Amino acid sequence: MVTDLTSAIMLASQMPGEVAIVSTAYYPTLNHPPHLALITQDYSDLNDLADLVGMEAKGAVRIAVPRQSDLEFALDMLFISQGLEPPEEAYIGQDDLLVNATWVLFGMVSCGVLPQPYVDYLLNYKYEGKPQLTVLSDFSDIPIPPSVIVFHRLVLAAQLPDVDGFFRAIRRAVERVNGSSREELLATGWDVAVELFFPGLTPETLNPEAREKVETAIQAIHIPKLPEPGPVPKEMFELVRTWAKGKGYLAGTVDYDQVVAILGP
Repeated sequence: MVTDLTSAIMLASQMPGEVAIVSTAYYPTLNHPPHLALITQDYSDLNDLADLVGMEAKGAVRIAVPRQSDLEFALDMLFISQGLEPPEEAYIGQDDLLVNATWVLFGMVSCGVLPQPYVDYLLNYKYEGKPQLTVLSDFSDIPIPPSVIVFHRLVLAAQLPDVDGFFRAIRRAVERVNGSSREELLATGWDVAVELFFPGLTPETLNPEAREKVETAIQAIHIPKLPEPGPVPKEMFELVRTWAKGKGYLAGTVDYDQVVAILGP
């Protein structure tokens, strides 16, 4: 399965000896444009992270972020980097990022942490009466963990040739995506983008006005160059593991050398 690094480490703590993190899936090593953003509405009266912490002390702030996730890790690291205590009591959120984005857009929370492509879409999708949104932070200089590919160790032992073929297919797909023009990628991904941001709808069911707005927003989405899958760096693993342990998220001990499986090219 593909999941975030926090979830993979938590799973490994719950299933000792059974989980193998075999590779990164997508690793946002470059933050240009930003992969994450902390977004608020202009009318929120929030200007910086210190404002958030001050309002949290009064019980007047809610931050949309999936709990026990890489996004929560990054948000905690952001506060800590500025010498602030993460306002954990203010954290609420769904695993469904579209729900969190909707909460941010309609002011149901004070702010929220979102990854790409939700950041670009939320900032660029226009409609009458849309509130002005502000990016409080783009998480520059904050370590962003990779999403990872996880296998059950029994599968690795029994079906290693199939696993090798799986990674050859991924590398071919990465080469094809990176070698395609933006126009080709947008045409190929149009149906997927509509379903992502408007679940249950298709390009055919959008009325012309809505379709034009969606097309304009999608045109503004940054399409990154995809890195090939590779080993999870030990330093990043340890950062997330130590954080998750401190939060009480781990059911047991987790050791990098026992969890991360380094496969050949």
